[in-house]
Amino acid sequence: MSHHTLSTPSTRTLRTLLARSITIGLLAAACGGASAQPSETPTPVPSSTAAAPVVGARAPDVTLPTREGGTFRRADARGKAVVLNFWASWCAPCREEMPRFERASRDLADRVVFVGVNATTLDSRAAALDFADQLDVTFPLVFDEDGRVGGEYGVSALPATFFIDADGVLRAIALGPVLADRLRENLALVGVR
Repeated sequence: MSHHTLSTPSTRTLRTLLARSITIGLLAAACGGASAQPSETPTPVPSSTAAAPVVGARAPDVTLPTREGGTFRRADARGKAVVLNFWASWCAPCREEMPRFERASRDLADRVVFVGVNATTLDSRAAALDFADQLDVTFPLVFDEDGRVGGEYGVSALPATFFIDADGVLRAIALGPVLADRLRENLALVGVR
């Protein structure tokens, strides 16, 4: 009778397997072409191994370049809730939810700041600007050119949306497109009704 010892894989092995799985999934999606159908499934993206922020804890600060050439700092939005939406121009679910964010941004501008964080390491600035122009996006767009902020937020799929209250505390995380009901629910969690 032989005895087998089971060993658990190391964290490094699990991270490597996850990274390879994501890469294979992205390649498979690219080879299969983009679907014109709306999707409620977030699109996986390569991510860092940084721990994602925890709901109920302070959200990581954000300092990123804007489309106008300035700098956006989340800390400058004191007194208002902030909705950070990570997206890319090629992401079908991102295209689906963006008009909803635009309407909410216009309707709630006195209480919440919507910020579109382009995953520029997976996109291009030109494609992102074209996307924003096509959808008439007027709220602040910023460019995560080195993926640092996406890494700090643990973004592993697009779209990914983070709802931060006026005190800088993360109150909700949404992966996949944020539909109207979910948007209202998450805005209520940050004190916006």
